[in-house]
Amino acid sequence: MLQLGSLFNQFVSLLSYCVVTATLIHNQRPDIRAPILEVSLKDDSLLTPGYLFVAPYETELPGPYIYDTDGNLVWSGADGSTTELFHDLQVCPYEGSDHLCYFQGNQIEGYARGRNVILNPDYKQAATVQSGDGLTLSDMHELNIIDETSVLIAIYQPRRYNLEAFDVPADNGWVMDGVFQEINITSGEVLFEWRSLDHVNISETYTPLRLNTVVGDGLSNATAWDYFHINSVDKNDDGDYLVSARHTSCIYKISGKDGSVLWRLGGTNGSIQMQGYNFSAQHDARFLQENDTTTVISLFDNGSNGYRNTSSRSSGIIVSIDNEQNTSSLMKRYEAPGDGLLSTSQGNLQILPNQHALVGWGSHPSISEHTDDGTAVFFATINDPRTMNYRAFKFNWTGEPSDEPALRSYAASPGAATTFWVSWNGATNVAFWNFYGTTSASGEFTLVSKVGRQGFQTTYTSPNYHPRAYAEAVASDGSSLGKSSVVDTTSTLSKLD
Repeated sequence: MLQLGSLFNQFVSLLSYCVVTATLIHNQRPDIRAPILEVSLKDDSLLTPGYLFVAPYETELPGPYIYDTDGNLVWSGADGSTTELFHDLQVCPYEGSDHLCYFQGNQIEGYARGRNVILNPDYKQAATVQSGDGLTLSDMHELNIIDETSVLIAIYQPRRYNLEAFDVPADNGWVMDGVFQEINITSGEVLFEWRSLDHVNISETYTPLRLNTVVGDGLSNATAWDYFHINSVDKNDDGDYLVSARHTSCIYKISGKDGSVLWRLGGTNGSIQMQGYNFSAQHDARFLQENDTTTVISLFDNGSNGYRNTSSRSSGIIVSIDNEQNTSSLMKRYEAPGDGLLSTSQGNLQILPNQHALVGWGSHPSISEHTDDGTAVFFATINDPRTMNYRAFKFNWTGEPSDEPALRSYAASPGAATTFWVSWNGATNVAFWNFYGTTSASGEFTLVSKVGRQGFQTTYTSPNYHPRAYAEAVASDGSSLGKSSVVDTTSTLSKLD
């Protein structure tokens, strides 16, 4: 029966998706399917500890997922929906401790309508946040928790606008306003709101009206001209904001007092000279350091949006801005290993606590980690050519799921060897599994074996027959973390569907 367990696991590994067998028959859990994360580069001596956080879409089952750096699934947060998308899965500080947060909603061309979800370490919902003051629902492009109490979100708000100069009747013109709000998570109060049309003229766009369905034709609120396309918002210690707009290829520093534009980096009307570098269609602009004379920011330079090209390869970059001279220079660049990648949409750059850089490659569902000097020490890709992933992150995380471990036990017939499959979706502290079973001669449970954790699913085959069984999750210090329900050993293998 050892051969049966081995063949079964080989069959599972050959599927285009990772099917977690133990959950298929557990009566408290739906099927768990997660895209396979293929790791092609991994230097353990230089790799930063932590888990990978992604939310792929355009895949069989979109959802928020956590993986380890060996490509093993740690947690699936997919809820079974194939129509909603998830974005921005990350660890976020809230109410004094680490939580998970992500966006969930429905995509509408280049934006979305939905809500922002915050989960406790047991994966139960702690809070949800939506846009305030009567605006349309939150967009997918930003979820940035500030000081553990408020959150920055983006909103795509259609707005009447005179587009007669673009052959649109005066009464029929619509433009998409790029809005962000800072919202108190607990109360829902809008603490600050900014609208692009109040500060950035439509003449600054690089995306002409009617270019495609994402940009829009300006004839209705559903097809409003997306001239700005806000895709990230950050906040500094002084209370000012940093806004990235893809369709103007510009990054704006916004006054937290009156919303005025303090400076523009890039775009058609830049106020800061870029010396020896450029960027376009960028994402994920973040404050890194700032004082009276210098501002250091990071961003993901797409270098192309499919029709306007400023580079043949995308990259994560760090830029230093001289606030006195109004000049800027490139400090660091991180490119995908080999020949690089050109990601015409999405992407992000996360600077890790040890100053390594983690890059999410957006329209290419890949993740790379780089040392401070740019050397790639990790590269992985979701194995599905259709898939995209808006942002990728790496964090330490302790997951303590509130549900119990899922166990299945199988024997071809009474008296035959028994194979156990066990998993615990989201548990991060499991070091070993204790398998307990009864025998044909006794209904008393005894320890069958102690087995080291093998990834998301741990498999063990006992040469003996065990009619009933349960599994116990054990931490590295020997403490018990949780037990599965008692299950009856079955003689049939469920269909993998």
